[in-house]
Amino acid sequence: MLASAQARLSQLDLRERLTSAYASGALDAGLRLLVETQACLTPGGVEDLGHAEALAGALFEMEGPAALRPDALESVFLRIANDQDADPRREAARRAGAVIDEILHLPKPIQDAALAAIGRGGWSFGGPGLRTLALDLGSNVKAEIMRIEPGWRAPRHDHGGAEFTLVMTGAFEDERGLYGIGDIAVAGPGVTHRPTASPGAVCYALAVTEGPLAFTGPLGLLQKIWRH
Repeated sequence: MLASAQARLSQLDLRERLTSAYASGALDAGLRLLVETQACLTPGGVEDLGHAEALAGALFEMEGPAALRPDALESVFLRIANDQDADPRREAARRAGAVIDEILHLPKPIQDAALAAIGRGGWSFGGPGLRTLALDLGSNVKAEIMRIEPGWRAPRHDHGGAEFTLVMTGAFEDERGLYGIGDIAVAGPGVTHRPTASPGAVCYALAVTEGPLAFTGPLGLLQKIWRH
């Protein structure tokens, strides 16, 4: 967990805010997955999430009915068909025995999305000691799993929007502090950092970003050349 009492209080406040937004249905699919995953990593998290949803449901029942779009039923059937189309990809990923071992130790809410991502193409090289796995959540934001070997670092970067990074295994630290299992590091425009995996277990983290990253150093130069 975070080192200082103030940091732990900040994590608690962040968790409460995200849980409330989750229960009200205000979160994007990427942040919903982040909240569900954190709940599995935090003592009492699943129960707290259930209580928040129950409260939100009770408040929802007090609201009056809302009119549906004319194509609402057709849209539901289309989503069901798309889910069924995804099943073969998930099954193909599940049969890849060596890959399964790498995923099944992650929290349950993220396993299906990770297996589906591996079925689409798998891990990408993010730098020495770093691999990334892009998740397709039908989301307006980018969601990916980062796998950082102990002692290795992600590239130093700034942010074009908010970035939420949840530690699932191991730990990492940056210029602002240490983040352990269940902690969420939040960064935004003007915050430049370089997450470094702590000694011990491999650090798996779920990163949800609402804007592009802006790399510094040689990677930043390459990024600028590529954009032009």
